[in-house]
Amino acid sequence: MPIRYYVVAAAALSAVLPGQVARDSRGPLAGAATSVLVEGGVVAGHDAQTRVHRNGFTMAPTLPMPGVISAPDLEAIFLAQMAPAGIHVDDISTGRDDVLVDSNGVIDVPPSSWGVWSFSLRNGAIGVPAMGTTPASRIAVQAAQGSVGAALFSWILPGSNLPMQVVNRVERSHSREELGLPTTGSAEVDSIDFPLVLGLDQGLAVSGTSIVREPGFNGLISNPQAIYFTVSHGTRGLVPLPWWNYLGTPTLASGATILVVLKSSPGGPWTTPHVFKPYYTLGLLRDEDIDALAYDEVREKLLYSTVGTMHDQFLFADFSTDGAAIAQPVMMPNGGGHASDAIGKAQTDDVDAICTLDPTIGTIGGPPPGGDDFGSSVGTPRPGLLGVPTLGGSAYRRFQGGVVRFDTFLVGWPPNAGIAPGFAVAFLTSGNNLDPLLIGGIKLRNTANALNGDPQSETVVVPPALVLTGQRFTFRWFALDAATGELAEAWPVQVYL
Repeated sequence: MPIRYYVVAAAALSAVLPGQVARDSRGPLAGAATSVLVEGGVVAGHDAQTRVHRNGFTMAPTLPMPGVISAPDLEAIFLAQMAPAGIHVDDISTGRDDVLVDSNGVIDVPPSSWGVWSFSLRNGAIGVPAMGTTPASRIAVQAAQGSVGAALFSWILPGSNLPMQVVNRVERSHSREELGLPTTGSAEVDSIDFPLVLGLDQGLAVSGTSIVREPGFNGLISNPQAIYFTVSHGTRGLVPLPWWNYLGTPTLASGATILVVLKSSPGGPWTTPHVFKPYYTLGLLRDEDIDALAYDEVREKLLYSTVGTMHDQFLFADFSTDGAAIAQPVMMPNGGGHASDAIGKAQTDDVDAICTLDPTIGTIGGPPPGGDDFGSSVGTPRPGLLGVPTLGGSAYRRFQGGVVRFDTFLVGWPPNAGIAPGFAVAFLTSGNNLDPLLIGGIKLRNTANALNGDPQSETVVVPPALVLTGQRFTFRWFALDAATGELAEAWPVQVYL
């Protein structure tokens, strides 16, 4: 029976009860593949090692990059450059971040587009507690649950062209368990980069000197490829002196200086690192320390953060104009104050890593192959059919074993019934058509799942003829409580094949 025939008869669902979703990972990035660097390393002392979290909620350990000369792995690059051990990398960016901020430092999302930031915080963050009728921020909830430094958060930017209920909302997108990080010790995500893994074979298969990449994605990646990075103030003295050259001139070693390493071909080696922007061109002092970094090569804009709270935790610099950049805070639109306050962190909470993304195809260029790789990879939240959806829904592209797939996820329980036996089912609709195609089958819910919200998933293989054509499909999940018959909907997510 088409969805539209029985949706009309469904009662409007009540608001989500905070206690039932406080532990779930939600938002458009939940279940998505990403790369991280881990403070101290998953293996002790290897914190410059790039590790890949693949699609899903499997609790599988993150994977280290293969040992090939072209791999985007700073630890291997440092080894090839015969740098001494112990250099601590604070954050990286591949230059493919989308910094949607105007020249005055105000968040500026283009019309018909949307933006999302992914960020992590240092251990010890506390977030904003509940005050009166205002619930605790998502960061405060995570801090109370533990492992706040090993979690990733997502924030959909104000001004995004999305259902109002998801805009300016912070969610936890990945928990420590979902990233497969150690359960002991003080694991802390020190760096996030989603674009780095876009199009890569998620099995990290290697051909020659390169990790296998989805063929159509090669044209979406800049040439030469870059990794921008910063090192900690405490280990700057270990960095080889030639790396501190800027435009042929030596500069002083600094944790507030941004370095870059390049490679000219997909299978080629990386060059010797050198200075991209010295600390003084960023309006910083030599002894300051940048620990979060997102650079947009196309717009020539930088979003960054420094260790400690002397500065605002979201700083902005515009390199598209002449002259030295000024370290200015990122502000909300329409006089809404500082972005760093809007996310629900406490004044003393230190942002440890950030990645900024504009998932709409065509914001720059057009549909693939002239458009944008992230827009071809992530599901866009769309309005629900049962009113405001109460469950988490997401979808993300996966290339593995030569096959292109979309994985879609549901997280959470019908809000009134809560954690109780029931069923979940996923449908696929094409374009603006609401006639559904059932994908997979009926799934029994597991009330004892170690992962909060009992994540469910389905996979759709993309036929080769449709790969990167820009055709639109929407994943729609529903969950039913077995005892009460309560029907709940996840946020529908639209994908571009």
